[in-house]
Amino acid sequence: MGGSKKVTVGYRFSFGLHMGVSRGEVDEIVAIEVGGKTAWEGSVTSNQTVAIDAPELFGGDKGEGGIQGTMEVLMGGESQPVNAPLAAMLGGIVPAFRGVCTLFYDGLVTSMNPYPKPWKIRARRATKDWDGPAWYPEKAVVSLSNDNIKAMNGAHIIYEASTNRDWGRGLSATRLDAIAFAAAADTLHAEGFGLCLRWVRRDGVKNFIQQIQDYIGANIFVDRVTGLLSLTLIRDDYDPNTLDLFTPDTGLLGIEQDNNAATSGGLNQQVVNWHDPITNKPGSVRVQNLASIQAGGTVSVTADYVGLPTAELALRVAQRDLRIGSSGLKRFKVRLDRRAYKLNPGDVFRISDPARGIENIILRAGAIDYGTLGKGAITVTAVEDVFGLPASSFVGVQPAGWVPPNTTPTAIATRKVIEASYRDLAAVLSAADQAALEDDAGYVLAWGVKPTGLSLNYTLQTRVAPVGFTEQGLGDFPSTGLLVAAMAKGAANVLISLNGAIDLSGVEVGEAALIDDELFRVEAIDYGLETATLARGCGDTVPEAHSAGVLVWFYDEVVGADATEYLVGTTVDVRLLTRTSAGELDPLLAATDSVLMDQRQFRPYPPGKLLINGVAYPVSITGQLVIDWAHRDRILQDDQIIDTNEASIGPEPGTTYTLRLYDENNALVRTESGLAGITYTWATEEADSGLSGRLNTSVRIELESLRDGLTSTQKHDVSFDRV
Repeated sequence: MGGSKKVTVGYRFSFGLHMGVSRGEVDEIVAIEVGGKTAWEGSVTSNQTVAIDAPELFGGDKGEGGIQGTMEVLMGGESQPVNAPLAAMLGGIVPAFRGVCTLFYDGLVTSMNPYPKPWKIRARRATKDWDGPAWYPEKAVVSLSNDNIKAMNGAHIIYEASTNRDWGRGLSATRLDAIAFAAAADTLHAEGFGLCLRWVRRDGVKNFIQQIQDYIGANIFVDRVTGLLSLTLIRDDYDPNTLDLFTPDTGLLGIEQDNNAATSGGLNQQVVNWHDPITNKPGSVRVQNLASIQAGGTVSVTADYVGLPTAELALRVAQRDLRIGSSGLKRFKVRLDRRAYKLNPGDVFRISDPARGIENIILRAGAIDYGTLGKGAITVTAVEDVFGLPASSFVGVQPAGWVPPNTTPTAIATRKVIEASYRDLAAVLSAADQAALEDDAGYVLAWGVKPTGLSLNYTLQTRVAPVGFTEQGLGDFPSTGLLVAAMAKGAANVLISLNGAIDLSGVEVGEAALIDDELFRVEAIDYGLETATLARGCGDTVPEAHSAGVLVWFYDEVVGADATEYLVGTTVDVRLLTRTSAGELDPLLAATDSVLMDQRQFRPYPPGKLLINGVAYPVSITGQLVIDWAHRDRILQDDQIIDTNEASIGPEPGTTYTLRLYDENNALVRTESGLAGITYTWATEEADSGLSGRLNTSVRIELESLRDGLTSTQKHDVSFDRV
């Protein structure tokens, strides 16, 4: 459709990016997200080069580009060499960047937009970069969410934070009770209690360790017998009958304080905020004591446990905290004799004091004052034991009510591919370009039904085999609808109803519509009722019958157009690639359609306003046969959508008409060619003469235009009875 010169419409931007991931090595790099979209997923556990091939991530060159280049993974090991590509970019003396995990990416980062999008890296670390060999690596990793999440054992986090000499407390491993830590690690691993969190040293290591204690429900203390730093978990994993029992006769010296909290007005709703490490999105769960809420209203507490990586684990922790907060705990301050010397913080024991009405109660020790040599009493601050982590949650994880929209490009199932008519070309070409059109030139138009609501448009690709497909530009999706009722041949304007209309609000009066291969003009449109009034047989088409359920295309001005000029007889293959915000359809998923170039734009228009004995498309006639029609002229009509009922226009110089008459056996009985006028009469006596060529009870006629040896693309074909 005319020549064009190259025009710069935008730029691709390629950057070299050196990005820090963490202090020290990590176990694995598993995903890279750019601008909120996944650019790469995989598994990298050592220094290596990774190809990222997502050029359509942000819509390709028609959107904001994508990510396409190489990524150097630099784990930061002790023997890591200088990376040559990174050194070439930085220039001068470049370090090897040991002791830190970094990534160096070099390649496309965006198109049409000079502002690169933020990058996020998903990494895992549990056994790498310890101060020496990793402690108890067999239980360091806790697999969650069907093995999609690799969390770290909380006991290992505390162990490393206590012993690491670079960033932790720097204690010697010999000062830790390895047996107690291992027992806690075994329990946490069996419970599926793993944590995914990042510490950025905004707070001291002491507070960090306390945070992990709060997550897992644990006590850390120096054991009075071994002198080692010990870790115990607060769990209901004991046999009450085997616990030490202190009575006035067996070591209970007295109860200095008995603060029994009231149960009314206690906590009855616990909210826990957690964080999904895969989607990098926050989550929230809630557990309730419904009886308490009904009795006295809601008393709610919200706790942030952003290191919890799954909703299931967050629910278990929420139930634990609710049980503690709603229990109305009985608090005691008891004095025991030296028989309680083995008690450590977090231990459970029993007391019995009939004089105070206490038959047998289980307490969990908190703070312990072990007394002095002169005063042998041991004072224990304790509470009634209701602690422990539930093994499972009786509250189901509420599925999200919102389902993320699917932006994956879907193939266009219903398509239309045609050779452009003269009217199609006249609508977009200047007068000079129209005059320069070659007689044997042909152009391709194509469009399709929008496959999903999130489909933006489509890329038109064409080829003439065996040459490969080339991109020809973009096309928008037309408004469409399904014809409710069948439509017979006719000349009068027709009111249609539609089913399943798509984007009908974009249709305007005067635009073109297409049903099968008949062109219509929109005379009226009712968006609410989904009805339209159409004028028939426009352009180079004639009225035809149409079945119910066929597609109505309101395609004007939204088609995909190939500006390549094709010679007559050329078969052009066409495919449409859907585009969404997520990118463009894989070409291998798109169907291929073909169209044969047949000089459509140069052919004469068929005659209009066909009348049989003064009637358009009669069922029957009597007497002699009189056929009338109107001239049509593609040049004079230009881009106007002229329907079949209009009076004569033209004709185009050199145009004649050919008329064929068929009898009741569908045998050709007469051909009238070279007709220059707009009427033809076959007298009754001639038709009934009994001679060869007579007409009988059933008649079919064909009428077409002829110019420069070319017939019109379509012709009138009408049958009727003669009585």
